[in-house]
Amino acid sequence: MNSTSQPPPRQPGSLGKASLVLGILASIFVFGIGLCAGAGQQQGWLQLVGTPLAILGGTAAFMGLIGAVLGFFGLFGRNRARGTALVGMALGIAAVALFVAIVNATQK
Repeated sequence: MNSTSQPPPRQPGSLGKASLVLGILASIFVFGIGLCAGAGQQQGWLQLVGTPLAILGGTAAFMGLIGAVLGFFGLFGRNRARGTALVGMALGIAAVALFVAIVNATQK
C-alpha cells in the first residue's frame, strides 16, 4: 500500500466550458457583425441596416458578457480546472470590448 496520498484528479468545470463556448461564439458573431458594419460604412449602406446590426451585435456582446460572468464564477470552486474558465472569461470580455470599439468607430 502506498503511503503517499495524491490529490484527487481535477474535475472538468461546467461553468468553464459554458464560458468558453459563449466566449467563442460571442467573439465570432461580434467580429462578423463588425466586418459587415465596416463594409457598410465604407460603401454607404450602413444607414439602411444599422439598427439590425446594432441589435445583433448588442445581443452577441451580451452573450459575451454572460460568458465572462460564467468564467469568473468558474474560477472558484474546489478541485476544478480553471484554464477553460479563464480563457472563456477573456474571450467574453474581448467580445464586449470589440462591440464597444465597433460602435464608437461607426458613429460619425
